[in-house]
Amino acid sequence: MRTIIKTLLTLAVLVAIAWLGLWYYAQARLQSGVQSWVARMQSQGDIKISYDSMSPGTSPLAASVSLANVAVTIQPDPSSPPVILTLPSFALRIDAASPLVLHVGLPAQVNLNTPRADLAITTGSDTLAEQLDLHAILNHEPNPFKASDALASNINILASSGSLLLLHIDSLAAHGTVNRNAGANANALTVSETLKGIALSPLLTRLASIPFGGKVSELDFGLNLSGPVPDNWSGIMAQINALPPGDNNDRGKIAIQTIHGWAAQGGNGNSSLTLILGPTTLAANGTVKFDSNAQPSGTASLTADHLDAFSTAITNAYPQTQNTINALQARLSPDLSSTDAGGQTLNMQVTYGNGSVTVNGQTNKLAPINWNMLENPPPPAPGDGSGATAP
Repeated sequence: MRTIIKTLLTLAVLVAIAWLGLWYYAQARLQSGVQSWVARMQSQGDIKISYDSMSPGTSPLAASVSLANVAVTIQPDPSSPPVILTLPSFALRIDAASPLVLHVGLPAQVNLNTPRADLAITTGSDTLAEQLDLHAILNHEPNPFKASDALASNINILASSGSLLLLHIDSLAAHGTVNRNAGANANALTVSETLKGIALSPLLTRLASIPFGGKVSELDFGLNLSGPVPDNWSGIMAQINALPPGDNNDRGKIAIQTIHGWAAQGGNGNSSLTLILGPTTLAANGTVKFDSNAQPSGTASLTADHLDAFSTAITNAYPQTQNTINALQARLSPDLSSTDAGGQTLNMQVTYGNGSVTVNGQTNKLAPINWNMLENPPPPAPGDGSGATAP
């Protein structure tokens, strides 16, 4: 019996030593990951990140690191004042029970200083979790994440050092996934976001006589993009980051070339949007796919109901818009209908491709995409910047 107990104690000690070694390694990797991220952002030239201190965690049940007084300075144009984002704290944590989930701890208030205003963003509660891609970690790829989820409630955007409410959002929910190895028939990127209870402050609503109480009841957005993801994705990102600060032309060219390559290999995607504003619900969606010549085809649709009640509320609040609304209704009259359930409803169905676009049965020509022109735009004409040739 004594031998068995001694053996078990020895095993327990060995497990504890191994666990502490693994915890120490995870702590070191987490800290080096933060330092690498800061260095990578700094290398772009238009972003600077600073913090007062970095503190490792002490719990053996989680690897964590905390930063104090983080400042992110964004200045794409050296001749213009910067935008500065300040966070009193910022934390990263990986729990032992879920070693491939990175939890991001954000403060209850984030301050944003811009050339025009100083803003504060506060939340009642928030969670942000990133799912780690083990293959990307082992290959030391930047941003080694394959999914993320964010939740926040009671979001306020305030001006005048936090004393004046500008905008309130009841809740936000977002989900995204990335598949680095996606082919043409698999999703490479998915994004979905839902915001509820978006409202301007009562003061602004009263001052500007904004109808519907200045509120958007709900906003939903979805996006799915297929592969194929370029094999040298990390190299493309490194190439972009290596460009001199302010070299937006070359950055744009690389981005267009990457999109062109994706399109030429059968890239496709779809998106959706739902907006509930006052009595009206607007729903839109679209699809796109590219042929072997990287030319697009697809569909789109848009519906909006109760436009009669919507336009009445707008004109009651702003009588000067009556002529504009009348002209818009006249232009859209072929696409408008009226029902007891939906009131005045707009319905538009679009198909495009093969050199044409059809909107509710009416067909027109569609010019092809000139990728060479997009990748190599002509230099601006001399003169006042209008594009006209100087005399």
